[in-house]
Amino acid sequence: MGLLLISLVFGGLTGCLIWLVLGSRLPLNEPEKWSVLANIASYGLVSGALIYATIFAVV
Repeated sequence: MGLLLISLVFGGLTGCLIWLVLGSRLPLNEPEKWSVLANIASYGLVSGALIYATIFAVV
C-alpha cells in the first residue's frame, strides 16, 4: 500500500512538472486541447504508472 501511495504522490508531482515544461498539448494533432486539469491528470497518471512499474521492476 505504501508503494502505491508513493507512486501516486510522485506521479502527481511529476505530472505537474511535465505540465510546466510541456504545457497543454494533449490530445496531440487536435486543434482543440483538453483543459489544464485534464492535461495534468493525464501526465500524472502516465508518470505514476511508470513510477509504479519501475518500483516493482527494481524491487
